[in-house]
Order: sequence, then structure tokens, then C-alpha cells
Amino acid sequence: MRVFIKYFYNIIAWTIFIIDAVVLMIINLIVFAITYPFDTKRKVIHAFSYYWGLHYLWLNPLWKIEYECRANIDTKKSYVIVSNHQSMFDICLIYKIPLIFKWVSKKEVFKIPFVGWLLKLHGDIMIKRGTTQSAKEMLKKSAEWINKGCSISIFPEGTRSIDGRVHDFKEGAFMIAKLNKLPVLPVVVEGTRKVLPTGSVLFGGCATARIHVLPEISAETVTSLKTRDLSDLLHKIILEEHKRMAPERYSGNGEHE
Repeated sequence: MRVFIKYFYNIIAWTIFIIDAVVLMIINLIVFAITYPFDTKRKVIHAFSYYWGLHYLWLNPLWKIEYECRANIDTKKSYVIVSNHQSMFDICLIYKIPLIFKWVSKKEVFKIPFVGWLLKLHGDIMIKRGTTQSAKEMLKKSAEWINKGCSISIFPEGTRSIDGRVHDFKEGAFMIAKLNKLPVLPVVVEGTRKVLPTGSVLFGGCATARIHVLPEISAETVTSLKTRDLSDLLHKIILEEHKRMAPERYSGNGEHE
């Protein structure tokens, strides 16, 4: 009986999701066409993305959001936002942060229907893993958006965590911060694996998606540290907070949901 309910729930949820996505994409294209000539930061598209991403969490009565430490954000600043990565729904959740930001995302994500199309309209930055030229282009495009007053958001693990734990960080995010002398804003997410588990197309049932914004690492500290040391510092900060939020993930085999 539980299996039947789970699949019935997912059929309904995916039907609503697809119809909703088609309608919102049409509206988004119209909004983009109207605002593109004068909205250089794509603020309107960002606001639309905020609504698009979060309304899925708002609409489902089984899902809740907990947002902590908004006071750690200075909306007058640009940041490099770094977060652990557990689920595709992390993207929706991070739109809770009240900043205009651009994602750095791997090339494969831009190929996903609706998600990839939205990233392109949003002005997000594509990177092809393992290529020096792509990394250089990513740094160049990041600087262009930063010069317009935007922040940059990136998952330094590079991919979703399989076991829910925080894994090693790549250095790209911290190169952006150092080259542009920006503070780094650490963000920790937890609970999104229950919304949409890694490697699954089936939505979960009751879930609380949590996002904690930690105090920034100042631009002065960023410029004073080597890239690897900065990466290690942020990894330590995010790992310690995630252990506090979800200690069960670090006991036994870490497969707790």
C-alpha cells in the first residue's frame, strides 16, 4: 500500500511540476524579452527564478523551509556564495538568500530541460570540467557579473554528495573570490535529500529543507590566504556546521535519511 501511495503521489507531483514548468517558462521568456534591453543585472529574471524555485517548496504541504542567520548578509555587498550540495533542490533553497547572484554550474546541467533553459536566461556561468580554457572563461564571466554588482554562487564540491556528508572542495570558487577581492559567504543546506534524493526521480514525502547562512569570510582574509588554504578554511567551517545540523550523517555509514 505504501508503495502505491508513493508512486501515486509522484505521478501527481510530476504532472503538476511539468505543466507548471511549461507555463512558467513561457512567462519567463516573455519577461526576459521585455526586460533584457535595460535590466543589465537581470534582476527581474532573478526575482522570477526566486519565485519559480521556491514555490515548489511552498506548494507542497509536506515540505517546509527553515532559514537561519539572514542577519549575516549585507545586501549592499557582492559575495562568492559557497554551499555544500545534497540535491537538485539545493538550487531552489539557495534562492532564499536576498542577493542577486549568478550560478557557476557544470555543462551537463545546462542540458536539462527547463533547468538548463532557465540558467541560460538567468545569465548563469557554464563550466566544462577538466578543461583549462573553460576555467578561464568561467573566471572571466564571473568577473563581468561581479563588475555589474552581482554575487557568484557555486557548489565547491562540484557535484551532489552521495552519502549526504560534506566532501572535499575544489578551488574554483576561491579563485573567483581572490581574483575579485570578494568576501566569501558560507552556506549550509540540509534536508533537501528528502525532497529529491540524489540519483532518484521520485520526490520524497515529509521533509524540512534547512538553510543556514554563516558569517562571511572578509575580503581581507580572502586576499591574505592562499587559494588552497582558503578552500580548506571554508570546508572546515561548512563541515562543522553541517555536523551540528545533521550529526547522524557522520555516525555509522552516513546513509541516514
